[in-house]
Amino acid sequence: MHKRAFIALGVIFLILFFSFSAYAFDTALLDMRNKIFEQSKEIKSLIVNSKDVVLINNMWDSCIMTMTQIDAYFYMIGIFNTIKKEELSDASVNYLISWLNEIKKTNELNIISLNTATQINEVNTRVYVVKLKNYFGELNNKIDAELNKVNLLKRSLTTK
Repeated sequence: MHKRAFIALGVIFLILFFSFSAYAFDTALLDMRNKIFEQSKEIKSLIVNSKDVVLINNMWDSCIMTMTQIDAYFYMIGIFNTIKKEELSDASVNYLISWLNEIKKTNELNIISLNTATQINEVNTRVYVVKLKNYFGELNNKIDAELNKVNLLKRSLTTK
C-alpha cells in the first residue's frame, strides 16, 4: 500500500510539474496582455484631440503599468522554468503568488479609479473607460486561474 501511495504521489507531482513547465503554451494571460496593449494604442491616439486629456492619459498609464507587470511575470516564469525541479523552493513559488496578487491589486485600483471618473466630456472616452474596466476585470479572472495553477505547484512542493 505504501508503495502505491508513493507512486501515485510521484505521478501527481510529475503531472503538475510538466503542466507548469508548459506555461508557454497557455496563452490566457498573454492574450489579455495583448488586448490591453491594443487598447493602449487606441487610447494613446485619442490624447491629441481629446477634451478628457487627463483621464485618457491616466488610462494609457494604467495600460502600460499592467502590461509591464504581466511582462515581468512572464520573465519570472521564464527564469522559474529554467530552475531544475530539484531546486524548486517555496520562496520562488511564494514570490510568483505575491506578484500575481499585486497585479490583481493594481487592476482593482484601476477599476476603482475608472469608476470614480465622473466628469467625462466625450462619448469615446466613456467607451474606453467601460472597455478598460472589463479588461481589468477579465484579467483578474485570468490571474485567479493562474494563481490556482501556482498554488497546485506549491502544494506539490510541500508533499515532496
